[in-house]
Amino acid sequence: MKGAVLVAVVAAIGNLLQGVLNATIAKAMLYIKREFHLETQPTLEGLFGRRPMLIASSLFYFASGLMMLWSPNVFILLLARLVDGFGVGLAVAMVPVYIFNRPRRDDGPSVHLGDSPAEDP
Repeated sequence: MKGAVLVAVVAAIGNLLQGVLNATIAKAMLYIKREFHLETQPTLEGLFGRRPMLIASSLFYFASGLMMLWSPNVFILLLARLVDGFGVGLAVAMVPVYIFNRPRRDDGPSVHLGDSPAEDP
């Protein structure tokens, strides 16, 4: 039982650190875009829209899962991990923006637990 608890704690800490890292990178991207004049660069989200790109992200996840399940050798497994990385990259970049740009009246109370009352419209 102690081993299972240790694995769960390590996994939870890993997820927490990944969330902090994603938030830090998202905040830094505002300044990086301004510094290197990247605002004019077209993005996949801008070209195709958020919903199709989120669907593509889900398809990358699904395809990579099947590829990892039935990989006959390590090279196919690495290719599956690459496809999985594309899915992760799309999701990490777009899901926070998708959630943030929804109207507040459509959100549940748990989405805004960290917001201050002064930010409410």
